[in-house]
Amino acid sequence: MAATRKSSRSLDLLDPQTLARIGGLELVARTVVDGVMSGMHRSTHKGGCCEFDEHRLYAAGDDLRLIDWRLFARRDRHYVKQFEDETNLQAWLVVDTSGSMAFGHTTMSKFDYARMGAACLARLLLKQRDSIGLMLDVDGRRIAIPPRPQANHFLSIVDRLQSCTAVGPTQLAHTLQELAARIRRRGLVVVFSDCFGDVASLKQALHQLRLRGHDVLVFQVLAPEEVSFDFRSPAVFEDLEVQGVRLDIYPGAIRRHYVKQFEAYMRDLYAALVEIDCDLVTLSTDRDLGDSLAYYLRRRAARRRVQSARSG
Repeated sequence: MAATRKSSRSLDLLDPQTLARIGGLELVARTVVDGVMSGMHRSTHKGGCCEFDEHRLYAAGDDLRLIDWRLFARRDRHYVKQFEDETNLQAWLVVDTSGSMAFGHTTMSKFDYARMGAACLARLLLKQRDSIGLMLDVDGRRIAIPPRPQANHFLSIVDRLQSCTAVGPTQLAHTLQELAARIRRRGLVVVFSDCFGDVASLKQALHQLRLRGHDVLVFQVLAPEEVSFDFRSPAVFEDLEVQGVRLDIYPGAIRRHYVKQFEAYMRDLYAALVEIDCDLVTLSTDRDLGDSLAYYLRRRAARRRVQSARSG
């Protein structure tokens, strides 16, 4: 299907209306995660600790207790230790950058919708004092921004989301496999994708994350035309992932077959993710993003309260 491409850099990812709708809600982990702060998420840690991350040069106003005096003895310069804050939760956001995500006919593109959703959830997680990271495939290379809880780190994630584009074949399964090998602590993985491609490969990649104890949430982003195939006139359909593939199609002649195949694909996808205990939420780009996210977050919180009551 031919895509309506809009300026990526002009898009305001932090939509005020969406933020207002989800601002009073929480994104809580369904399963036990690694962390040290009590209250919101169930944690495996009983005491508090912070993991050393890196050194940086001392700057005026830094806490003198953080100066590494052994390093000073070797280099004759003052360095302070920086630590990775182990907050309530480490959350990784994964946004599908394959060409099919660029489709948008009567609405904004799926990619823009997904990036807005990722940015708004990142803002919500930061408000909870959780750490947020980002994983993308950019021109066949995996770009990873490790989780941090700081506001300036959040801005770097938004900048990266603003600058990336959706182009090329699907690499989501490979991206998730690399992420599974990278993550050191159990946490939350939030995926935004249309989930088009081989369901078995996607299931296997997500299963690796689940086997490592991560809570996995998949937001499937679809355009309304992809569900109903409501095209009226003969048109040229273009493959957005394989360059140069174009087909002349009369939609009315294949609509019934298309819908049947699409519904079968959705059943397979749902069954695959239920089997490995992943949350699957389908978002349509013709629906208000804030309303859709708020509805899911309320359901998730209610389900967790029921689970807590049963276990208690």
